[in-house]
Amino acid sequence: MVSPLEITCADFFKYLPSGEIQSTDEPAKKAAAETTIEKLALNISKLQNMPRLAIDAALLATDGLTEAEIQLLAQGYEKLDANSQHTPFCATSNYFFQKLFLI
Repeated sequence: MVSPLEITCADFFKYLPSGEIQSTDEPAKKAAAETTIEKLALNISKLQNMPRLAIDAALLATDGLTEAEIQLLAQGYEKLDANSQHTPFCATSNYFFQKLFLI
């Protein structure tokens, strides 16, 4: 299983626009990711809907932005807010920033 406390835990997964979570293609991480997805039931429809909304909002926020502004937006998702909390589904949103905008 992958611990959410592990700094690189997001690297174990791939995120689809549908909100589905898949294991990475990296052999060393694949088994742990698959176990985590199965044991925590990360692909039930309720859990798929929430990251899908976060992805849509993050991508909508990029409309009309320059590449530099998109990079700043992506960096903002990585930072803690005033309550020392991450933005919900920040790893999912950053995954799409990296894939779509090659950040």
